[in-house]
Order: sequence, then C-alpha cells, then structure tokens
Amino acid sequence: MLRQALLSALFAAAVATAADAGDAVDRAALTQKARAMFSATAAATCDAGGPEDAGPEIHAIGFRYAYDSESDPERTAFLFRFFCFSGAYNEIHVYYLSDDEGALSPLHFAEPTYDVRYAGDTDETVEAIAVTGFAATGQLVNSGYDPQTRSITAHSQWRGLGDASSLGTWMFADGGFRLVRYEVDASYDGEMNPQVLLDYSAAP
Repeated sequence: MLRQALLSALFAAAVATAADAGDAVDRAALTQKARAMFSATAAATCDAGGPEDAGPEIHAIGFRYAYDSESDPERTAFLFRFFCFSGAYNEIHVYYLSDDEGALSPLHFAEPTYDVRYAGDTDETVEAIAVTGFAATGQLVNSGYDPQTRSITAHSQWRGLGDASSLGTWMFADGGFRLVRYEVDASYDGEMNPQVLLDYSAAP
C-alpha cells in the first residue's frame, strides 16, 4: 500500500513537472516568435542594439472571453513589450499580443485625432480642443503595462518641461486592448493641466 502510494505521488509529480516544462517551452517558443515578428515588422524603424536585445518585457494575462462562463478555466494571453528607440525625454515601445492559442500579432492602439485652438497669439492658453476622428498607432511613448489594472498607459511629452503632453490608457478586455481614456495638455504654460478628451474607464 505504501509502495503504491509512493509510486502514485511520484507519477503525479512527474506529470506536474512535465506540464510546467510544456508551459515553459510554449512561452519560450512564443517569445522567439515575438522576437522574429519584431525583427520583421519593427526593427527597420527601431534602433539596433537597444534594450530589446536583452529580451522583451513579458506579461501573462489571464482572461475569459465574453462568451465564456465563470466556471470555464481562464485562458492566457501573453503581452510582449519591445524597446524601439529613445530621444531626449521620450522612450518609444512596440507591443505584440498572443491569444490563448498562441496566435501572435502586433498591437495597434486607437488614438483620437484633434485640433487645438489657442486664445490670442501664443500657445500658452488653450481655448478649445476638438476631436476630429480616430487613428491607430503601432508605437507608444513612455508606456508601460500595469498588471494590477490590466492596462497600458502612454505619456508623450511634447517638450522636456513636460507641461505639454498627451496621456492615453488602453485596458485589456475580452482578449484585447481598448482605448478607455485620453487626455491632452496642449498649453505651453509651465503648468500640468490636461483636458480629458474621452473617458470610457467606467464603462462595463
């Protein structure tokens, strides 16, 4: 009886180890695929020899699709962030996302396009900002992923002082990232006073 119990325990441990190894192999293979996709789709516009040579930043994101039930096991997506290039006060990244079956694709992020109207002859006072539509970008500035909020934020500084900038937030939901908030500080007045152009962060 003791021998049988010991053999059962050893078999269970071997199965768990094999499963862990399989997960590690899948993750490693996916990372190699992400590296290859980065080289094929972004390396031409990104600096060679940057931090991406040490490997991308990787996040595993557990999720369920809207049609999954609460009793269904969580799926896992992988988010890869690659350094692209940097300037005096901005750093640019590109992202890739896999679905739960390992299909990988570059991420493009929705952003509003807008016109800024200034009061007077200077760019210190903003009279109005009008949203004119939406576009998509494959590069984010000063960005990062927060696993607690499952969101990517990007903060583009228009000059080193940081008083003029744009700030976007994209939240992970239903297997992808959606734009939920966008702010613009278009006044070069030495103050940080952004205006919210859109806010869907409270939407279900």
